[in-house]
Amino acid sequence: MDKFTIGIDVGGTFTDLLLINSTTKEQFIEKTSSTPADPSIGVTNGLDHLAKRLDISTQELLNNTTLIVHGTTVTTNAVLTSNGAKTGLLTTKGFRDVLQMRRGVRSREHLYNNKYTAPSPLVSRDLVIGIDERTDAEGKIIKEIDEKEICEALDWFKEEGVESIAICYMHSYANSENENKTKRIVEQYMPEAYVTVSTDVSSIIRLYNRVSTSAMNAYVGPILKAYMDQLMIKLENKGFTNGELLIMQSNGGVTNPVTVSKVPATTVLSGPAAGPVSGSAFAKASGFDKAIVIDMGGTSFEASIIENGEVNIRREGEINRNLISLPMVSIHTIGSGGGSIAWIDSGGLLQVGPQSAGASPGPACYSRGGERPTCSDANLLLGYLNPGFFLGGGMTLDSSLAETAVKNHIAGPLNMSVEEAAFGIYQISNLNMANGVKEVTIQNGQDPRNFPLVVAGGAGPIHAAMIARELDISEIIIPTFSSVLCAVGMLASQLRHDYVKSYHRTWEQARFADIVTILADSKTEGTKALLSEGVTEDKQIVRVGLDMRYVGQHYEVNIEVDEAVILKNDKDLVENEFHKEHEKLYGFDLRGHEIEVINIRLSCRGDFVQFSPRTIESMNKDEKIEVKHYRKMFDPVQKRMVEVPVYDGDHMKAGAEIVGPAIVELTTTTIIVPYEFKMNLDVNGNFIMIDTVSTLKDFHFQFASTNNN
Repeated sequence: MDKFTIGIDVGGTFTDLLLINSTTKEQFIEKTSSTPADPSIGVTNGLDHLAKRLDISTQELLNNTTLIVHGTTVTTNAVLTSNGAKTGLLTTKGFRDVLQMRRGVRSREHLYNNKYTAPSPLVSRDLVIGIDERTDAEGKIIKEIDEKEICEALDWFKEEGVESIAICYMHSYANSENENKTKRIVEQYMPEAYVTVSTDVSSIIRLYNRVSTSAMNAYVGPILKAYMDQLMIKLENKGFTNGELLIMQSNGGVTNPVTVSKVPATTVLSGPAAGPVSGSAFAKASGFDKAIVIDMGGTSFEASIIENGEVNIRREGEINRNLISLPMVSIHTIGSGGGSIAWIDSGGLLQVGPQSAGASPGPACYSRGGERPTCSDANLLLGYLNPGFFLGGGMTLDSSLAETAVKNHIAGPLNMSVEEAAFGIYQISNLNMANGVKEVTIQNGQDPRNFPLVVAGGAGPIHAAMIARELDISEIIIPTFSSVLCAVGMLASQLRHDYVKSYHRTWEQARFADIVTILADSKTEGTKALLSEGVTEDKQIVRVGLDMRYVGQHYEVNIEVDEAVILKNDKDLVENEFHKEHEKLYGFDLRGHEIEVINIRLSCRGDFVQFSPRTIESMNKDEKIEVKHYRKMFDPVQKRMVEVPVYDGDHMKAGAEIVGPAIVELTTTTIIVPYEFKMNLDVNGNFIMIDTVSTLKDFHFQFASTNNN
């Protein structure tokens, strides 16, 4: 019997699956509607569909599945919808309001908004208790905890029905003794509660960063645990008893369920983090070591960058404007997906998103009760979607419902035709997404014109050409597996474990020998974790990161180097890398100015890659591409309805070349090739689309065609 490996990504609208037959190397993709009330139902539905395609039972499929890698939005959704566990917080007396006060400054996007109100913290103020304890910055215990005081606080938590408790004291990064003592008391007094200690999650300088991260970890902990327990039971009942389950983390790596159960906050970008990983694999296959990866699904749009074949990692981020100080893939997310709702603001201007129709009721054309016009409704009316071939014919779209929604809510109020309104929705969606790309490029010192665009998501290839033109990007890479790119990323990721410790020294005072000593315990823990996951020590990769800044600055720049650089005590190399990175980010460096180190980071990684881009059959010299049929679409370049050929992308061979305007239909996505664009299919199954307006761009196309044939 064949053996299988499965990647699963649960999104807001669709659940995506990739199955690899480990024996024959065949690859199958599947999309099914997500089930927000219980995401595990969507997962099992997808597995049932895969089994049916293979003409075997689900029991037989899972009995012979050796590995499932799963990305989930359960923790993300808990934070976004304020639906996490009821959480209590124990912190140092006098600092009860840290969560409400935040950093004391407005974020960049709200800097000049005098009416801006920060969102409510994850822990309400009445459930934040100040404990009379204190540790100084050097780690000296000034005042020990009082067990009676802790128990009184826990009595209040019990009375209020608290399910989860976060513990975060001042300067615990220097000495965690008081936190650990408190944890032992909580575990004895409230054994049913989920407990988070800040030094187990993020042992770094800055109280707000640690408090916010610990609170989020506690807030999502019971939610993730309940989901994982539920999922495991359903998988076991269906026959998954011999295989291994791994979970995608926000840092672009995977690990076992036990590890993520301890630090569930590492999964808040679990699903989206896989997109850049697989985007990197496809970019490399097409000859690029850097790329911009975009993913437009049903609910959201994500943009990220690949450089030197590596996914960009940031030290911290925000989820629903709640800070989390854990390593995560640098992704900018906006509410712009196929289900994004079009609306008219108080000034009479057309807007799209961030509100979404989601999976239920979904766009009006889904015939599930949705009445508001969405991006998908506009795409259907513009001829970009085939109403009888959505999801390969698995769902029929209703054009009349889409027309009614657009007419009633947009075209009528704005006194324009339905066609004009639909194209307006399409254009605004493109502009929103182009601005999202600028956030990860221009705002970080990168020129988007220097990168190819890797496109993911079921809706992404419909918008890709016009997003690229808006950014003046030449090459567009659309993998055959574009619609399930995150599921692909689940099987293309590394096993990864990240750790962070504070180490505040001037660069002159910093000693690499001290750094090695401080990281010793973390390295031992990471090595053991990888060994338990089947990665031998000789196959493990260890990277050290230093958060550095010029003295007097508030924000740090992270420099990541191989462990060998630290062991060789090569301070000059690290310092030079810091100056270069600072200049790239901010446009200047201050060579000669005093530098200081704030935190040290350790990343232990191991390869377990199950996925690699396939090689497809090439066309013969005399072979021609057959036209599936013709239909009218609104060409976004010519800005008029034109009749165009429609091609079957699922059966297209390498070397096929298409000149726009045209449409390429695949089972799970549709590619729009506008006028002035042309597209080539390479041997790895990547569609390479190029804007032919300039001679330079045409040269790139010829180069790509030559390389791939």
